[in-house]
Amino acid sequence: MRHDTLPSPRWHRQSGASLIFALITLVSLSLAALALVRSVNSGTMILGNVGFKQDATASAEQATRQAIAWLSAATTLSSDNSAQGYYATTAATLDATGFQSTATTRTLVNWDGQGCTTYADSGTFASCTLTPKAVADINGSGASYVILRLCADTAATTCSRPLDAASSSDGSKSGLDYANPGAPEANTAIYYRIVVRITGPRDTASFTETIVQL
Repeated sequence: MRHDTLPSPRWHRQSGASLIFALITLVSLSLAALALVRSVNSGTMILGNVGFKQDATASAEQATRQAIAWLSAATTLSSDNSAQGYYATTAATLDATGFQSTATTRTLVNWDGQGCTTYADSGTFASCTLTPKAVADINGSGASYVILRLCADTAATTCSRPLDAASSSDGSKSGLDYANPGAPEANTAIYYRIVVRITGPRDTASFTETIVQL
């Protein structure tokens, strides 16, 4: 009787290269997923910050309206009224935000009531004497403003005024012609500068500036 002997199987040593490539692929996918999550989070934060900024700017309009209402009702505008955030001269060296320049001659607004020491990068300045008027919170945001009359002196001898004529010398508000030869009168209105700062969530700060004629 014949017996055939089957060949013994050959066992090959495994080098583990497939496992190494699998681990590298897994790490790469993990890093890509982490980068995607961080990108989404950053985008959400940016959109949130933009939303806060827009809300602060919208709130500034209401603060500006309050400043205009005070101006319209004021009985005298020839002298400073720091309690209302009003100043009868222009403050030509004003740096409203505290970060516009580093000139030592500039004037800052004491927005936080701490002598302008909260401006970490503000550098030196000449004065911090302008006190803003704080108003009630608007949509959860803090609001304050300063009003500057655009005049070089309190006597209002040199002021920024509109160039157009207000009316004719005979009181007529219509145009002048041959039948109405009255000379135009100078416009006595003066420009006022209203600077508003709004502070909101996440240390959001927004500044707006409005020029009005009264």
